[in-house]
Amino acid sequence: MIESFEEVLSNFPWIAGAFVFCIGACVGSFLNVCIYRIPAGESIVSPPSHCACGKPIKWYLNLPVVSWFLLGGRASCCGRKLPFRYPLVESLTAVLYLCMWLLLPVQTALAGAVFVPLMIFCAFVDIDTMTLPDMATAGGALAGIALACALPESRGIHIEGAPFIALCMASAISSIVGVVVGAGATYCVRLAGEIAFGREAMGEGDVILAACVGAFCGWQGALFALFGGSVIGCFVVIPMLLAKKVFSSEKKKKSKDGELEIPFGPWIALGGVLYFAFLRDGIDAYFLGIQSLLFQ
Repeated sequence: MIESFEEVLSNFPWIAGAFVFCIGACVGSFLNVCIYRIPAGESIVSPPSHCACGKPIKWYLNLPVVSWFLLGGRASCCGRKLPFRYPLVESLTAVLYLCMWLLLPVQTALAGAVFVPLMIFCAFVDIDTMTLPDMATAGGALAGIALACALPESRGIHIEGAPFIALCMASAISSIVGVVVGAGATYCVRLAGEIAFGREAMGEGDVILAACVGAFCGWQGALFALFGGSVIGCFVVIPMLLAKKVFSSEKKKKSKDGELEIPFGPWIALGGVLYFAFLRDGIDAYFLGIQSLLFQ
């Protein structure tokens, strides 16, 4: 039976890709529920999916990605406008799942199936609430260490003939180092920001989020998420500020002293996902080159 399954996959590789894409879309649909309900303290199980008017949504009108477009972005029961974020999150998750399936080794892709939803959840919750739930950041860091131990090849650790327990220990240590470096580097940046600006420039949630990235990506990924994410954020946010679009956005909040607050978590999350799914080899080679220059 297994041989027949492998033969089908080899002859029709698109079947596996389509299946992974659909799984990602379903995970994205669940993420939409979590993004809206968890910050509000609501159950993600009960009640079932329902419209803002209170009427339950039938299953065939709740298909990931497809239903929003078939309904023209409006609820079938009351005509209420549905946020474009629904298909955006579902499509983003599905595409990232497919990319990981096509580009990464199996164990790495399996770890990514946990890491990517965590990052998407944290990014959108931070945009909405300017907070990062500990259950996702601290819990994600613990999950990253556990997965590193269970799937050592997901951390790129593979030594021919080495006992599995030794690989697990080496992978777990690598993950823990990533947690320490991610949290430590981000905390230092946070302190430097407070000294430079005389106010809190980064929340504690961002520190824990960077630790979560380090648990899945190692210290290289944590540093890239912090500094690379900052650079990407500057290229996006500064033009928005110059165009004054940011001041009319409902997503942007102002602090008590009137200063504009922009969530930093989405950029850390974006940097982590970019490293994990697409840039790992190049970034690791860059840091390896720096190490060779420093210690030659």
